[in-house]
Amino acid sequence: MYTEQQYELEKLEMPKHERMAQIRFEKVIDVLIAYKMQHPQKTIYLSEKCMGEAISWYMKQIKTDLNTNGDNI
Repeated sequence: MYTEQQYELEKLEMPKHERMAQIRFEKVIDVLIAYKMQHPQKTIYLSEKCMGEAISWYMKQIKTDLNTNGDNI
């Protein structure tokens, strides 16, 4: 079985540009998952269109969170 520790070691052995691309891809997948969780009725694909929608949604969420938390400081 392939463990998370083995995966992390494998990532460390990647050339820097490949590792950065892998990390970016993982972040996009995380955003797509969060987007799907908030929009269960939507069908989400690993496509540029869905990625764009999910990233736009995520950026709006961050702005909302920053504005909300900024009022509490």
